[in-house]
Amino acid sequence: MIRNWLLVLPILLVHLILLTNTRFTLWPEMVVYPYLINKGFELYTEIINPYPPLFLGLLSVFGKTFGYSPNPYQLLTYSVILFIDILIFTISKKLFGIKRAFFSLLFFTLLSIPFGVNGLWFDLVQIPLLILSAYFLFQFRQNSKDVKKLFFSVLFLAVAFFIKQQVIWLIPLYIFSLYKTKHTLKFIKIVIITSPLLMLTIFHLTVFWSKGLLDQYLFWSFYFPFFKASAMPGYVLFPSLRQFLAAASLFVLFLPVALKKQTPKLFLGFSLFSVLFAYPRFDFFHLLAALSFLSLYAGPNLNDFFKAKTVVKTLCILSATVIIFQISRYFQSNWSQETRFFDADIYQASEFLKSATTKNQTVYIQNGPDQLYPLTDTLPPKPWADEFPWYLEIIGLQKEVIEGINKENPTFIVSKPAQEGEIYEIGVYRPKLIDNYIEENYKNFLQISDTLWLKIKK
Repeated sequence: MIRNWLLVLPILLVHLILLTNTRFTLWPEMVVYPYLINKGFELYTEIINPYPPLFLGLLSVFGKTFGYSPNPYQLLTYSVILFIDILIFTISKKLFGIKRAFFSLLFFTLLSIPFGVNGLWFDLVQIPLLILSAYFLFQFRQNSKDVKKLFFSVLFLAVAFFIKQQVIWLIPLYIFSLYKTKHTLKFIKIVIITSPLLMLTIFHLTVFWSKGLLDQYLFWSFYFPFFKASAMPGYVLFPSLRQFLAAASLFVLFLPVALKKQTPKLFLGFSLFSVLFAYPRFDFFHLLAALSFLSLYAGPNLNDFFKAKTVVKTLCILSATVIIFQISRYFQSNWSQETRFFDADIYQASEFLKSATTKNQTVYIQNGPDQLYPLTDTLPPKPWADEFPWYLEIIGLQKEVIEGINKENPTFIVSKPAQEGEIYEIGVYRPKLIDNYIEENYKNFLQISDTLWLKIKK
């Protein structure tokens, strides 16, 4: 056992070396939301966001402890990634044996970075929970009398759901899996099994009801993502042809193991349903859950490749070529790059803004980098929302933002001139009412970076 883990350590070390030498993405929301929470802003009324509060609450504690610079968040991200590595190796070993587990781990190590694992976002934190949930469900299907396995499966799924709601796409797979067990559960067992989900639901509803924010919580956490967002301008983002080919090639690559009758299909089912995580806004990192489940099969898939028919081998070789191109292209463009969203220009602008403002001073950032708030210890007017069209085109929200700006009367506006492009594209979009208010009441004062201007009251 110890010898096996000693052999795993070099692969983990390779993963760390690749991670530390490629661009790390710290999405601004991962620091801005927790920072504002720690400054007393309320989710859903003063911070407009469509994500459940569980992970944001944990990040607020993390931010209060370690601050808001990228390094602690980078270490947190690497810890999650290494935990995923260990889960993939451990579960693959139990399913297919030690030799194939090594290749499964190596496969995830090489592909996870080009597929966007090197960044902190809700999707990444969900992956260990989803893998554990799927594995306990698999164990329950192996022995349907062991109801404890189903309890833990639901527990991890429930926690994942309250990190990001996209987990709901997996529910049909769970229902089908339980139906296939042909084992009738007594009512008391059903209550016990679903208790984690019920307790977390009641807890969240009670907390926001007690704050008088239940309506806002239900709207932003449930109605908006499931019913409203996809109809909002600029929100739906389909993959480019290159992205589509790379994503499709990943699945075609696993045809040998998928076509083999003896293959346990549950984790393949999870990988297919997880593709829905990439809708309605496609990005490779939304496919990380699917990649994680597929990686469990990488070892046996290589073995089955040599036994596959010629047409399957040909498709696999073509798919591997596309994926190798994707890997090489990614490493070439992201090797030894600065942290995304926290580069030298951002720090230059933050130093200037910090010298011009005082702690907790109100500043409005127009079409610019919201990460300046935690970096400069300034605050936006309430309510605050990213200048995304899918938020600010909701009827009445721009008026609320203008009322907040008017009430708190910030001395400075940090503004980024709009780029050219589609009207609702990020960086191009200008919320009409807010934009007009700023143009009428503020003027350019000083350029503080290559892309940012400081505006002051007229």
